[in-house]
Amino acid sequence: MSADAMTRPAGRPRDPGVEASILEAVQDLLIESGYAGTTIGAVAERARCGRSAIYRRWETKAELVVAAVGALQVAAEVPDTGTLREDLLAAAMHFARADDRTAGVLASILSEIGRDDELRDIAYRVVGGPPVAALTAVIERWIERGEVRADAPVALIASLVPTAAFGSVSLRRRALESDAVVQLVDEVVLPALR
Repeated sequence: MSADAMTRPAGRPRDPGVEASILEAVQDLLIESGYAGTTIGAVAERARCGRSAIYRRWETKAELVVAAVGALQVAAEVPDTGTLREDLLAAAMHFARADDRTAGVLASILSEIGRDDELRDIAYRVVGGPPVAALTAVIERWIERGEVRADAPVALIASLVPTAAFGSVSLRRRALESDAVVQLVDEVVLPALR
């Protein structure tokens, strides 16, 4: 028996098209029916697959929903442009990148995270945490470089743009506009760091 055959899992290989269909079905259902209406049965029916295909990939509804949101997200990166302002803008613009579909999907889960601890924890780890970590890393780097005051409340300041962004998505079902991100950075974040 070859080494490749020994490391390959038993059974039929997973079809990546099925996973994409499942995630798209979840996104559609979140927009149309909200979190409560996005059931495993409804997802299976919409994706034209069995429930077992879903449960092989995700153990819980919360994990499935967050995976569907994560599939729409752009990875958050820690920029190093050479200036504090440009680094903050580059990291904060992550929150202006959501299109209408992404905003609609996010809005439906944001309305539930206050009631579902598992959803909140997974959503923060996968969706909310990485862009906040990027902003935090930028601020901490500039503290080390002496451009930001050492006693700046890093966690609080790093949460300002994400809080505004999630408010915009929850209330307006739209991402922050780029102009709003620039204004937040210039008139709120930068003054708070100095």
